[in-house]
Formats: sequence, C-alpha cells, structure tokens
Amino acid sequence: MSTSSQPTTPPTSPVPLLAIGGSAGSLGPLTELVNGLPADLDAAVLVCQHTGQDGRSHLPDILARRSQLPASWAVDEERLERGHVYVAPPGRHLLVNDGFARVSAGARVNRHRPSVDVLFASAAQSAGPATIAVVLSGVLDDGAVGAALVDLVGGTVWVQDPDAAEFGSMPGAALAAAPGARIMSSVPSSRDIVAALRRSSAARASDVRPATTEVEVEVGMDGAFPNEPGFLRSGETKLTRLACPECGGGLAQVDLPQISYFRCHVGHQYGPQSLAAAQSDATEQKLWAALAALEEQAVVQGYLEGTEVLVTSEPPRPGTFRSSASELADRAVALREQVQKWTLAAHPDDAAATT
Repeated sequence: MSTSSQPTTPPTSPVPLLAIGGSAGSLGPLTELVNGLPADLDAAVLVCQHTGQDGRSHLPDILARRSQLPASWAVDEERLERGHVYVAPPGRHLLVNDGFARVSAGARVNRHRPSVDVLFASAAQSAGPATIAVVLSGVLDDGAVGAALVDLVGGTVWVQDPDAAEFGSMPGAALAAAPGARIMSSVPSSRDIVAALRRSSAARASDVRPATTEVEVEVGMDGAFPNEPGFLRSGETKLTRLACPECGGGLAQVDLPQISYFRCHVGHQYGPQSLAAAQSDATEQKLWAALAALEEQAVVQGYLEGTEVLVTSEPPRPGTFRSSASELADRAVALREQVQKWTLAAHPDDAAATT
C-alpha cells in the first residue's frame, strides 16, 4: 500500500465496517440510508461518493445534519470509531488498515479517486466477514470488483434495486459480480443494514469464518523491480496486449469467480465497463491529436510553398510523394468531420444535453 508509516497502536478488536459507495444519483439514497442508522450503531461507516477534484463537496455536513451519527472527512491514520461516518475526501482514496483510516493519492481506479472498489477491497482485507458493503446508484461498474471481494471473504453485500435506482449500472454490475449480493428495497433501508450487522456480530461470536481470500488493495512497484519483463503480480491471471488508457502501461487481467478486471503495474485499475469507457475517451483524444498533427503539417507545408525553401531544398527521393498544403488541408477538413461524427456517436447523451 502506497501510504505513510503504519499506526503504532492497533485497536483491541476489529471494528465492524459498513462501506457505502455510489456515484450519480446516489446522494438521496445515501442521505436516507445514513439518516436511518441508530446512534449506537455497532460499526464504523465509510462513504465513497464520486466527486470532483476541487474539494468543494460538503457531503459530511449534509450527512451530519440529517443523521444521528457524526460525519467528517476521513483523516489519514485516524482511528475508526463505531457510530461515526467517515467520508472519502475529494481526490483521495479511502482505505482501512488495522482499524485506522488511510487516505491515499494512489492511482485512479475505474477512472476515479476516490474509488468504491478501493474502499470495498480495503474493507474486505481489514475486516473480512465483519464487512457490509452497499452499492448505490451510479454509472458503469466501480464497486463491482470490491463487492465480489467482500462476498469472497464472507462479508455481506447489499445493492440498491437497479430498476429503482436513478442510474442502475453500478448496483447491477455489483449484483452480477457478487453471487451473495442482496437487493435492497426500492428505497434503501437502514433496517436491512442493522439486521445484517447483528447477523455479522453473531457469526463473529460463534467464530464462523469462511475461507480466507487474498486481497491486494493498492498496486505499486514499492521499490521491487522484477527482472522478468512479463512479470505478474500476486493474484494476476495473465498479461494482455492491451495498454492502460491512462498511462500506456501494459494491463494484466485478474480473474475472480464472477468478474474479471484489468490493472497496470502503476496501479490504474478498470472493471470491464470502465475499461471500455476509458478506451473510448483515449481514442477520442488520439483522434483529435491526429487532426492537430495534420493541420499543423498543412500549415508548415503552406509556409514552405510560400518561400524559397521548398524550391532550393533537396528534391524528394524516388518513390516518395510530398502532399501539397491544399491536399493536406482537405484531408484535415475530412478528418475533422469524421472525428466530430464519431464523438457524437460515442457520447449521445452529451449531444442530447445541448439540444
């Protein structure tokens, strides 16, 4: 884990964890869910909502005003307490390590920081079966891999009803990835959570422990540089020929029973839907870069044709062809039209929003 030094005073017993993740359309269900939690809740509440990087969110204040529980931004190396809501700060992953909150500026996961997958995977690693994960409304599939890991370690996974959620993609993906996931009522109810916590507490008291599952939360070289170019990290299944859309590093595939995901050695990680979306964005950037290069070539060629440089320079080698400035300009115009059509086709919602 790419964080600072470890806390020196571990808690006497693991704190049960209630980890909640959501994105677009999740604020209403999130506030309603937290509002119904009792003041004596036997768990620390960890919240990851996709936010911008500018730090303008007031989510802790919103949750605290409508809840019996205090809420605050998570602070690195802060001991987690039962009955408190810890919110992932904008631009930072929220993790758990030995009962302490960890705040990380690690690589984006599913194009997000904070990422629901990182929070859920960390909770599964830290609390095992004493983890309850809740996936609320959102687009694409952040949280699906984390939900699968929580399920694998014997934790409990709840998802908002995808048909009732404003955006059902995130809860639907989690439902498909975690075989033991359960659908909450159309309006997420805290009663389900409290009942699940009681069952989890009874299982811990009976020392009911499922088979352990190794969970790697954050990926990084950590100073260990292998000598094998095709190295695989722990848990990785195979290398692919795919490049990370964000950094260009090679992607390895990681297979879980119900879902596969992809990550590079830097730590960028993608569920299948998130990878497709990231590739779409990268393709658009590359197309616009190609257009810029072609237009710049036309400008330079026009400059050469308007000066004596082209006349006095060495003639083209046999078998080569030098396009004129007008030909290059025509190609640039044609490419621009194609790029714009592709962009509209790739982002139909953006086009509809402007009409």
